[in-house]
Amino acid sequence: MEKADYFICFPDLQRAPMLSSDSEFNLLAQKMNWRKDSIRYRKERAKFLASEFNIHYGSNAKKLENWQALCVELDTSDSIRRISQCRRALRNIHVNLVDLVDSRRNGQTAKEFPSAAALRNYIKEMGKIFSRSAAKKDGFLKALLRVI
Repeated sequence: MEKADYFICFPDLQRAPMLSSDSEFNLLAQKMNWRKDSIRYRKERAKFLASEFNIHYGSNAKKLENWQALCVELDTSDSIRRISQCRRALRNIHVNLVDLVDSRRNGQTAKEFPSAAALRNYIKEMGKIFSRSAAKKDGFLKALLRVI
């Protein structure tokens, strides 16, 4: 894909792509002795999840084909002809970004929530938080970012 795999920084570690992204990252964190409550853990997790998103969805936010693929996957419309159309369509989509990454990893569909409030409750309950700063750096992620 367009960006390097996060794990390239850890050549001695084996990838486990069939696990959820959280499970795979937690294995790495254990091996690296990163505590869940540490700043290092949060920063590395944000880098890892952003890398995973880029691997599965691409990192070129100016490429219409990437936007169209995301819109098709999230079942917004099949007639997206401009990036601005896709951005508008994604405003009404409420999906957990960690689950979206995992949907590509495990082949299951990410659950769409009926409202931002329902998504917010799910995120708080499950702890599946995607770093806002990492998401804001990426055009695709920014389009799906919701305030918790």
